[in-house]
Amino acid sequence: MMHITVALPDDVAQEYYTASEKLKEFLELVQPPDAQTLMRFMLAGFTSDDITAHFDKVLRNITGAPMPNETDTWVFSPGFENTP
Repeated sequence: MMHITVALPDDVAQEYYTASEKLKEFLELVQPPDAQTLMRFMLAGFTSDDITAHFDKVLRNITGAPMPNETDTWVFSPGFENTP
């Protein structure tokens, strides 16, 4: 097993703490999975194909490249300048 330390922005970490509390409420659990367990579950829940597809889509959205199997459909038009 590999152990990693990941720095998360406070608002991202808060989403996991909130999800833990929601699980406690929804499932009426005395001890819900803690935020760290939920993070581990999320990280372990994807295959390499899932991860590749997600980042491919994100990068295509950022760069404006056409989406796979939709060669005529651009997220942004080719002339769009990606300036911050």
